[in-house]
Amino acid sequence: MELCHKLRVQLNDFFYVNYPYIALYSGMGVAMTAYLHYQWKMHHYDLMYWKHLAEAFSQEIDFFQLAILLVIFAINAIFVFIILSVYLRPTIDNNGEMSLLEIKDRYARFILIRLIACLDRIQSKLSAKRKSLTFQHYARAHTNMVKAVALFRKDARKLILPNESEILMPIEDIYGVAEDEERLLRRSGYYKLIIDTTDETVKTLFNAK
Repeated sequence: MELCHKLRVQLNDFFYVNYPYIALYSGMGVAMTAYLHYQWKMHHYDLMYWKHLAEAFSQEIDFFQLAILLVIFAINAIFVFIILSVYLRPTIDNNGEMSLLEIKDRYARFILIRLIACLDRIQSKLSAKRKSLTFQHYARAHTNMVKAVALFRKDARKLILPNESEILMPIEDIYGVAEDEERLLRRSGYYKLIIDTTDETVKTLFNAK
């Protein structure tokens, strides 16, 4: 069971990271299949026809020209790969590192979405048991909510009131994000929420009465 869970997580991560390329190649496959189907419906060109055509082509083709065509195709494929890598990946600065503002924004968004997700899960559990709720259920939910808020306040303090030791630490260590948890929140759809992640929002929630 654990092995199946790990395989499922790895598969989800693979599709999450490589979805632009999967979409591109899938689209090419669909286009090719549609073209072959069209040729079959309109001209009755089945797979044997394409096989004979390929054999006739291989007998007449100049292999030097074929090699040149393959080289050109490889160059174009590399060019497309570079374009996809540049334009479909998260934006970074010229040194390959996120700026201070981007790091803090990512951290603020993460702790806010993590809080929302935790409270949403607690509410969902209560809703699922609404016909058999007891005082213990409410007490447990309240305790979990308090813990979620306490965790948020603990992490939000570093954005608002970092202490002396934290100021001297590398910025990535202070505002580091658990990437596994971030990926899970993305897959769960919470990152699609439109929320304000400014310092003012964090301060308002941190100092809520």
